[in-house]
This record gives sequence, C-alpha cells and structure tokens, in this order.
Amino acid sequence: MRPSRPTTPPPLDPDEARKAAYAAGLRLLAGRDMSTARVGERLRARGFSEAAIEATLERLTRAGVLDDARAVRAAARTLATVRQRGRHRVSRELERLGFAAPLAEAAIAEIMGDVDERAMIARLVASRLHGHRSLPDAAAYRRIYGTLLRRGFPSSIIRDALEPYWKGRHLAVDNDPDE
Repeated sequence: MRPSRPTTPPPLDPDEARKAAYAAGLRLLAGRDMSTARVGERLRARGFSEAAIEATLERLTRAGVLDDARAVRAAARTLATVRQRGRHRVSRELERLGFAAPLAEAAIAEIMGDVDERAMIARLVASRLHGHRSLPDAAAYRRIYGTLLRRGFPSSIIRDALEPYWKGRHLAVDNDPDE
C-alpha cells in the first residue's frame, strides 16, 4: 500500500480554493488520463468544495487536459492488450473507473474490434499449460476455464479454445450467464 501524503486542507477563500483545486487536478492528470468522475471524486476526497470542483473540471475540460473520450480509449486499450482482459471484464473495469456507459461501449467496440480474443485466449491457455499438450484432468480444465471466465472472456470462446486440449472428454461446466 502506498503511504498517504499529508494533505493540507483547501483554502477557505473561494478564489484560492479554485486555484488549489485546479493545481491538484493538474497533478492528478500528470501521471495518466482519468475520467471526469474520477478526478471529481479525488478532489472531493481532498476536501474541496463542490463549486471549486465544478469550476476545476470545466476548466480542465476546456483546456483539453481532461478528455473522457481519450481517457476511456486509453484505459480500454490497456485493459485489452496489456492486461489481456476480455470484453466483459473491460466493460466492468471501465464502469468502475467512472466512465459513462455509452462512452465505454463505444471505446470497447473500437478497441475490441482490433483485438483477436480467440488468439489471446489461445496464448493464455498455452501459458497456463506450461508446455503440456493436454489437460490432465477435470480440475485443471475447471481452473483454466474459471481463470479465463474471470478475465471476461465469453464461455463459448473459452470452451472452443480448451477443446483441443481436452480431446473430446466430456465435462459439465456451468454455462456463463453473460452469453
């Protein structure tokens, strides 16, 4: 866990509070893109007034520093390509990060259109098998199936990817309700 920095309370003067909130917003966005909701949440946690927060968010948006469309695409791209998450998990993570549902869905459609989920699953399965050519037992099948399901991949694609390693044996796996 990261040690918390000592924070000074925001200034009482409204003009000074707006300046301090703007500076804090710039510091938050210096490391990475964030959603407008997330920046507002962080500023609230630092004790800034709603008026100062609204003025800051509007000013950061006008300056082009705060851009939800850009931030949601960057987050979706990172989740899909770097962290190797499936469509369902990317959607849940973007929601957790504070992006509006229509914006998140548009970013997912754009980013996931470029990502081959089947190839990603094949790489993940191969890495989980550690060079083996088949799954030794039903427990191994369930472990890998569960891992991929938690990563947000559709169960039908998971079953298709595991089929060559299972070699026709039958296994009852609950169907995913997200299909």
